[in-house]
Amino acid sequence: MEGLIYSVAGFLVAIAILVAVHEFGHYWVARRLGVKVLKFSIGFGKSILNWRRPGDPTEYSIGIVPLGGYVKMLDEREDEIPEEERDQEFNNKPLAVRTAIVYAGPAFNFLFAIVAIWMVFMIGSRDYEPVVGQVLEQSPAQEAGFQSGDRLIEIDGRAVRTWGQHQLYLLHRAMQGRRIVFSVEHPEHGIRDLELDFGHFDQRRLVGQPLTSVIGIGPPVPPARVSGLVAGKPAERAGLETGDFITAIYGEPVRDWLDMATKVSESPGEELVFSVRRGDTEFDVTIIPETVDVNGSSRGRIGVYRPEPEGRTLRFGPFESLWRSVDHNYLMTVVTLRSIGRMLMAQMSTDNLSGPITIARIAGRTAETGIAEFLAFLAIISISLGLLNLLPIPVLDGGHLMYFLYEGITGRKPSEDALIAGQKIGISAIILLTILAFYNDIMRLF
Repeated sequence: MEGLIYSVAGFLVAIAILVAVHEFGHYWVARRLGVKVLKFSIGFGKSILNWRRPGDPTEYSIGIVPLGGYVKMLDEREDEIPEEERDQEFNNKPLAVRTAIVYAGPAFNFLFAIVAIWMVFMIGSRDYEPVVGQVLEQSPAQEAGFQSGDRLIEIDGRAVRTWGQHQLYLLHRAMQGRRIVFSVEHPEHGIRDLELDFGHFDQRRLVGQPLTSVIGIGPPVPPARVSGLVAGKPAERAGLETGDFITAIYGEPVRDWLDMATKVSESPGEELVFSVRRGDTEFDVTIIPETVDVNGSSRGRIGVYRPEPEGRTLRFGPFESLWRSVDHNYLMTVVTLRSIGRMLMAQMSTDNLSGPITIARIAGRTAETGIAEFLAFLAIISISLGLLNLLPIPVLDGGHLMYFLYEGITGRKPSEDALIAGQKIGISAIILLTILAFYNDIMRLF
């Protein structure tokens, strides 16, 4: 129940912030360029709150449906315009002014993302040490020469301080099909350079999981310590407690958490004898892992939570945080654009498209985790919202810009029939995207 509350609250807060930022971009630039704004609304439908400021012609409103917003400007296509107000009418402004007003919404989304990530870098975020804990068999990482215990020093000359610091850069280079050079240091083998070539890599594998997992390396593996118990599951019923260390299973030593989890997973329904250390006391306990289905295969689970490996906080000063934020958001924008393009070209599955349900779940999880994580989530959604609005689909900002481009080339505005036809096409496209996003969300729940 608590998770649902966080999801709903996080979703509503996220939507309200991002819509307000987007619509404020249109509003602010329109006012600065001499266009009269009649209404600024967050949310659609019946207004639940309205107000005006003294001497301000704009009505401010909050709608009952909190899934969008709009800015209504003085426009001859919608209302009769008094002669004395024609110079404040949107459609009567030069093409450059109208273009700036329409583009301002997505532009403010991009600016918000820069500010959000700038704050994240200054606040700091917790992450793993950049040490390779495991190298998967027959993976690109193994072929390149990675070894367990390697500490990542640089990636293409970029200094590495935490495990996930350059995930976005790695994804960007991999999607380009480029070579990536890792400088690593091993306690026994010293410093060496390892090269990965993504020129012939299956690009479809790059989505849906951390790139380091695709490469075939993982962060340091924590010890086999119980950090929590799932109520009613085999571990709790057998008497395990938080803080217990699993030292062996059937007398075979357990190296770390991954070793223990693998042995449990491979033994569904089988009786296992765990050697446990609790403080200065050691004892054995018998546990029978319950059987669960994972992608059509039976796996064992005992209901214990994995401990987090030791990590460090990634934090920078105000000026360094700013330029790192600009770089981060540039990479995020390019990666998102490439992903959208590949979905449109059927080179990437549309399963990666997410809708309100997935966004709400992530919003709740990040809001519960902390302010830095929530801000990072808002930055991702803000960039996605900005890019989505720039798609050349009528009814979106990109559709209006497409009309303006036509006007700039031909010297005349699109006909009324063309605008109506475009609006129908645009609404149909938005409905189809919405249905697909909801379908993906529902399938993820199951």
